[in-house]
Amino acid sequence: QDYYGKELRSSEDLKTMACVTPAQPLPWAAREALERVHEEVAARYYGCGLVLPECLASCRVLDLGSGSGRDCYVLSQLVGEKGHVTGIDMTKEQVEVGKKHLAYHMDKFGYRVPNVDFIWGFMEKLEDAGLANESYDVVCSNCVVNLAPDKSAVLREAYQVLKPGGEMHLSDVYVSGHLSEAARAHRVLWG
Repeated sequence: QDYYGKELRSSEDLKTMACVTPAQPLPWAAREALERVHEEVAARYYGCGLVLPECLASCRVLDLGSGSGRDCYVLSQLVGEKGHVTGIDMTKEQVEVGKKHLAYHMDKFGYRVPNVDFIWGFMEKLEDAGLANESYDVVCSNCVVNLAPDKSAVLREAYQVLKPGGEMHLSDVYVSGHLSEAARAHRVLWG
């Protein structure tokens, strides 16, 4: 919370490049959607890949660890005005940035009614945050499951809120071996 909420003001404040992916050509719709995201929201992007499932029109999407909402606002355009995107993040400062620019984005997208909301809460405890079981078509996450101390709880909770036949899409950092205690305790490497 301190690292992502207080230390980082933009992606240039990152202390490592471990989560930064090389530029890949994005589909046209994604590039166009990214261009409409507010500058402050886009500057606070710390993910490791853009999660863009296909066929999102009118879907209900949950973004775990939404941060300031960059991916939520991209997904908002892809689900359309009849869909809905919920972002949940444990960092109050990030959630506030996403909320602050809600009206800007809805106006920019031409939506009469907001199709995005942001919740402060923990992805290990989605029910405590007020998210109902079997209420989302898609659960996505961009480089935050790796930060959760209890990854099994995150995946269990995500599965609970998915509708039958729903999909999970994760872009994350994975390790194929065991980390040393020194690496686990290193604040910058953890963040």
